[in-house]
Amino acid sequence: MSAIAPKIGHTVAGIEFSSVLLNASGAFNASLFNRLYPLKEVMGGIVTKTVTTEPLAGNLQPRTVELPGIGMLNSIGLQNPGLAYSLEKDIPALKALGLPVILSISAHSSAEFAKMAETALSHANGPIIEALELNLSCPNVEKGGVHFGSAQDSVREALKAVTSVFPKPVFAKLTPNVSDIVAIGGAAIEGGAAGLTAINTVLGAAIDIKKRKPVMPRVSAGYSGPGIKPVAIHAIWNLRKHFPETPIMGVGGVSSAEDVLEFLMAGASLVQVGTICFRQPMIFKEIAESLQAYCTAEGVASLAELCGCAHS
Repeated sequence: MSAIAPKIGHTVAGIEFSSVLLNASGAFNASLFNRLYPLKEVMGGIVTKTVTTEPLAGNLQPRTVELPGIGMLNSIGLQNPGLAYSLEKDIPALKALGLPVILSISAHSSAEFAKMAETALSHANGPIIEALELNLSCPNVEKGGVHFGSAQDSVREALKAVTSVFPKPVFAKLTPNVSDIVAIGGAAIEGGAAGLTAINTVLGAAIDIKKRKPVMPRVSAGYSGPGIKPVAIHAIWNLRKHFPETPIMGVGGVSSAEDVLEFLMAGASLVQVGTICFRQPMIFKEIAESLQAYCTAEGVASLAELCGCAHS
């Protein structure tokens, strides 16, 4: 009789994930990856690219700067086809993969966030969406342009607005570019967040030494990749310490099974993989197989056993 295979997934926020692995929003082409290998065998869920109410063309070029070995800078500007198109075309296409779909949305006011949630819920393809992830990186017009993610009251109000109209789980994606991410996470939970996603990109910039000016037209950009992993681990550790009952989707610099295990032990319940996808298209399959091998070698029946274990 063959041994029972270890479980690399578990139930989080009432959603059954067959694997702890998800993609990070905006860094993944599900249809392309699924042609390489069946995603259902290695991933637990799919997070959509962040969408806004109306289509956005994004920022001026150049938008990306590759940083060999340590990641990349990006200033895409949330280019997307808009919520209506996503609900009509993208969501049903993702359903065909047989994985839970998490819709990532961004807005400029609490009212707009709520309206987007209502629109998604009432759409014919709404039942496909298992949860929302609120990308809180946009300026809040209700608060004079202060970014949602940097102010506790803005985060609390956005979550209250969405959770009052959307009965399914809502995850708040937190920025590390604040003085106290725990306070921001607490505000999201007070607003009704079922879980937290930590972290979004770190602010960075690059200078073109030939032109003697910033590479990006907007100067600042989001830094992602292996270099930000310690920042993500630190944030996850502190969020888990203060909110041990709240699920955390860890993200930031993950590129190996070892990184995933470190995130889980720090307190993440699920782990999103992002920037490395651009360089290693087989990464999810490689990580999933390595996690299975680790569990077998260490006698771990389920990866759920490891979530937050470093705290004890």
